[in-house]
Amino acid sequence: MEVLKKTLIKRAVCTLVLLLMAQGVSAADEQATSVNEQALTLLKRSADFIAGSRAISIAVEYGFDVVQASGQKVEFGGTRRIMVRRPDLARIEFARRDGTQGELVFDGKQVILVNKNEKLYSIENRSGDVGTVLDFVADKLGVPIPLRDFLAPDPAAVLTQGLVAARYGGEATIAGLPCDHLAFRTDAVDYQIWISRGEQPLPRRLVITYREAEGQPQFWAQFVKWDINPELGDSLFVYEPVDGAEEIPFIASKSVSTAMGGGQ
Repeated sequence: MEVLKKTLIKRAVCTLVLLLMAQGVSAADEQATSVNEQALTLLKRSADFIAGSRAISIAVEYGFDVVQASGQKVEFGGTRRIMVRRPDLARIEFARRDGTQGELVFDGKQVILVNKNEKLYSIENRSGDVGTVLDFVADKLGVPIPLRDFLAPDPAAVLTQGLVAARYGGEATIAGLPCDHLAFRTDAVDYQIWISRGEQPLPRRLVITYREAEGQPQFWAQFVKWDINPELGDSLFVYEPVDGAEEIPFIASKSVSTAMGGGQ
């Protein structure tokens, strides 16, 4: 009788566990295709706050996976300093972990890409707003520019394009700051953003997972320092080649873009 009783208890426990597991899978499937309005509201608030600033200076640390032929992931990365004065001035300074340095300067009429180590630079005549020009640089050269979507004319629209799921992950602490953790899914990528609470809802961390790429590599960015509406003088957006610098055609400027980090 005692053996039978223990057997029945075990069966009951197993049944309960299976039911809970089934509910968990069902809940996960539902979250994978549902849109949480709170997450969208917080994302839009942050995007609108950044879009409403006349000038921005951001210090960023970043890393990205390169998937090897064996399937092993190897991380590369570096630092960025992004300086923008709307509507059409930008300067981005790049420093890779291996010591390679570069920069991008946009003066409203031209895009200049610079490889400081090799003393190479390329110039492309290009006008438009900062967001449009950074899209051009990223799409043509494959240069990862964290937060470039936030610099678009309508950042909220860009960030939610192709969105299939949005999730609010709760409160989290990033670099000692209370943040809201948001997770989103589009047709091709998953991305997570941690946005600080308070009067300045600024992104503090970004993680992108490329689901359709082999090995599902990730790109991450830690926004170390924000400066909203700083005084950015005109000279900051003027490029003066150093002695011995060589100009190369923009279309052949992969050696220049290499200085900017590659990846993403």
